[in-house]
Amino acid sequence: MSKIVESLKRLNVENGAESRTEQDTEKIGEKGELIMTMEEVVSHDQNYILSVCGTQRQILNFPMKHFIEPEFRIGAALSDHSCVIYSVGESLSRMITLEHNQTPIVGVKFSPNSRNILYTATNDGQISACDLRAKGKVVAKFIDSTEDGKTKPLASFDISCDDRLIAGGTEHTGGDAFILFWDVRYNGSKIENRNNLLGGYWESHMDDVTCLSFHPVKQNVLASGSTDGLMNLFDLTQPSEDLALTCSLNTESSVDRLGWLTDDSLWCTTHTHTLQLWNCEDASAYATFTRSHLAVSQNDDPDNCYLVRFHATNVFGQPFLLTGSSTAKGENLRCLNIMKNRLETCHDIVGNKQIVRDSWIHEKSDCLVTVGEGGIINVWRQAETMQQSSPCKLLTKISNGKGRDRHHRTKPY
Repeated sequence: MSKIVESLKRLNVENGAESRTEQDTEKIGEKGELIMTMEEVVSHDQNYILSVCGTQRQILNFPMKHFIEPEFRIGAALSDHSCVIYSVGESLSRMITLEHNQTPIVGVKFSPNSRNILYTATNDGQISACDLRAKGKVVAKFIDSTEDGKTKPLASFDISCDDRLIAGGTEHTGGDAFILFWDVRYNGSKIENRNNLLGGYWESHMDDVTCLSFHPVKQNVLASGSTDGLMNLFDLTQPSEDLALTCSLNTESSVDRLGWLTDDSLWCTTHTHTLQLWNCEDASAYATFTRSHLAVSQNDDPDNCYLVRFHATNVFGQPFLLTGSSTAKGENLRCLNIMKNRLETCHDIVGNKQIVRDSWIHEKSDCLVTVGEGGIINVWRQAETMQQSSPCKLLTKISNGKGRDRHHRTKPY
């Protein structure tokens, strides 16, 4: 387990934690609470919220001074194909509802460079860029146009850190699974231009490409994950797919989500509710935590535990895994730290009412945003932080959501 400790230490340093005091380090092992500060019912029509994204701090330039805007924005994609945008400050304020999508949303992300541009990817093979300053008008479209006129259904997408390249992962279609690429600058504002596809890869995955993650600072490095069990790393500066594929990692499972832990290591979660940590040059994961490890309480049934997302940030002391469990008493939610060779609760989350589908963290305010099957957006903060700041306005509440939808295909691993 020495690799876990070293990897987490490196991540903390890269996130600015090199000056952490001994007292701060001791607090990492302490158990705390996250308290609900805001709650908003997005839909009363039993629509799930499938995913959430947000904007990090926005530095605004004015004559003679610079300041950081106190508010941030979040976007929530619903199961009825709509997307709702909120401004988060002292309360949750609904800005706009985007209703142009006609098929299920497979991903939603803000532009890395602008809090006014929101990208949505849909299953019909289209990625749209919407300008929130123009009432959510679609200002650019990125579509795969083939000779027969059939588009490839998307399953995932991501945007490079410099906001210049978009990658879209497709479902397994026509015997292949594709990673498609578009240049944001080439498209411009010509909505009807359907020839903006740069190209694609189709030999590296054999099944649905469920997740894509550009490197946080290297705009030409991309990680992909698939239901075929592989995580692949690509150097997009290379002239061919064979040369671009620099690393292929076999998780022996079906990859649900992945992300960058450090500059050269990855985390991934699988459809069987397993967390794996990888060094890119290794042949196997250096740490694996299965569904049984999620049952950290004596009352937990592993079959009722589920993964939400791994957060590679040290805003709560060190990276953590957000997990949930369904019991007769309600829907539990907690943050788990990696402590030696096991998972331990670092924060209980008080007052959750739904099965959570996705989460996102605002780094500046240390706010955790969760969304789920009850159609609710929740904003959580540490209890000790709340004691030092004025309480935020609590919004409308509703009852528990529906059961977790396990629609993913069974894989014979």
